[in-house]
Formats: sequence, C-alpha cells, structure tokens
Amino acid sequence: MEELNIADHRLKTARDSVEQDYETELRTSNTRLKTALDNQDRDIGALITKFDSKEKSLNERLNELNKNRLQTIGTNGNVDAADDDLVEINAGGKIIAAKRSTLTQLKGTRFEALFSGRWDKELQRDSNGRIFLDVNSVCFQAIVDYLNEMTISSE
Repeated sequence: MEELNIADHRLKTARDSVEQDYETELRTSNTRLKTALDNQDRDIGALITKFDSKEKSLNERLNELNKNRLQTIGTNGNVDAADDDLVEINAGGKIIAAKRSTLTQLKGTRFEALFSGRWDKELQRDSNGRIFLDVNSVCFQAIVDYLNEMTISSE
C-alpha cells in the first residue's frame, strides 16, 4: 500500500511538473506572439505613414501639373474648347470637319494633344482660319474615318 502511495505521489509530482512546464511554455509562446504582433503593427504603421507621405507628394505634384496645364491652355490654347466643337482641318488641301471629341477620344495620343484645344493658338492656320496640316489628305481622312467608326461603335 505504501508503494501505491509513493507511486501516486510520484505521478502527481510528475503531472504537476508537466503542467508547470506547459504553462511556462504557453506564457513564453504568448509573449513571443504578442511581441511579433506588436512589431508587425509597428512596421505596418510605418509603411502606412510612408505611403501617406508619398500620396501627399504625388497629389501635390498632380495639382502642380494641372495648374501648369491650365496655364498652358490659357497661354497657347482655347480655354473654351468643348467636345462638341466642330474642328475644321485643311489636310493637304482637303477640308475635313470632325467633332473635337472624335479627334481626341484616344487619350495620350498626338491627335488628342493636337486637337484638344490646348495648342489652338500655336497651330498653323490657312487663310480661312482652319487648322492647316501638311499631310496626305487621303491618309488623314482614313484616320478620321477610323476615329469616327470608333465613336459610333462605342455608343
């Protein structure tokens, strides 16, 4: 019976030791996880601050570019240019008329820049005040026809 009590005591002591080790390991793991989470939160906060600063810088640059664009339009172009304007072009001796929106629908292209109205005061004109382009009129007409088809097909 004594041996049974000793075995029971040893078992209880071993169980208590394992539980203490387990609790210690849990506390240590929990502390490491909290530290890792805090570090991650700090790093994310730093990235957010960095991105906010970059966004602010980019927005300031965009505002500056828009201001310069408007100033350029005022100096070199037609500030009243509208998409519904009919633009008359003397292309190699042939008069071609098209809506400004048709000619400028492909953003970022030379056509868009040329016919947007931003450079109207700088464009060469014929004796009737039409935009003069020294180009092959057949090729230019084909481009305008293609742009017109794009306009019609997108409606």
